[in-house]
Amino acid sequence: MPALLVIILLLPVQVFSQEQKKEKKPREKDLLSVEFSLNYSMVMGNYGQTDKSTEKAGYAKNGWVSQLGLNWLGPRGWGLGFQWDIQRNGYKDIASTTNPYGTKYPLGTSGWFNNYLLVGPVFINDFGKFELNVKALFGLIISQSTNFNVQSPVDAANVSITATGFGYAVNLGLGYRISRHWGVNVQLGYLGGMPKATKSYGQEFLGYREVVDTLTGNKYYMSLYSAATKYEIKRTVSTINGGIGVIYHF
Repeated sequence: MPALLVIILLLPVQVFSQEQKKEKKPREKDLLSVEFSLNYSMVMGNYGQTDKSTEKAGYAKNGWVSQLGLNWLGPRGWGLGFQWDIQRNGYKDIASTTNPYGTKYPLGTSGWFNNYLLVGPVFINDFGKFELNVKALFGLIISQSTNFNVQSPVDAANVSITATGFGYAVNLGLGYRISRHWGVNVQLGYLGGMPKATKSYGQEFLGYREVVDTLTGNKYYMSLYSAATKYEIKRTVSTINGGIGVIYHF
């Protein structure tokens, strides 16, 4: 009887221990990853418009985007992503002879050069050897383009201005794990922004003009000043981007 009592008392402990052994250990997640990709950039909307009567026409043609990202993830695959994008879109041929502002300077052939500094939520999760990569990022766009050039009212010089504004991106990627740390991604995404440039000129002294009094014939000189001028130029960047990249999991 004492032996039977001991067996009965120890039986629940033994069953619980066996159940614990059957439970799988939670899968370890990669908490940090770095990724890089090259993408073909297809212009959309006003960004590619060439209608001179449309104030927001960007005259951009298809180009490329490079993306460098850093992802910090929690145990369930959700986390925070940081991304730096460099975008290059040339001008369509018509821009070399087009002057949308009525100044003496055409847009030329330089095109668009945009930088994006973005941050936002990411979701990266493995399904066997495959990996789903989804991002929604927001931040700053910094644009350089002759679309933002103005003509100085003082000496009629062509003045270049850097434009800044709100930038955003949505990316969807499907990856494949080559090894424990390395993987490749195929991705499709939307990249856009609303850059704006402003430039103000006060009344600038231009020189003197000779004036002759028609009654007395006396001469005197009048000071000449330029008119106070403020420029504000807004544009919209909008592209669909697709490409391939690599990702490294720490």
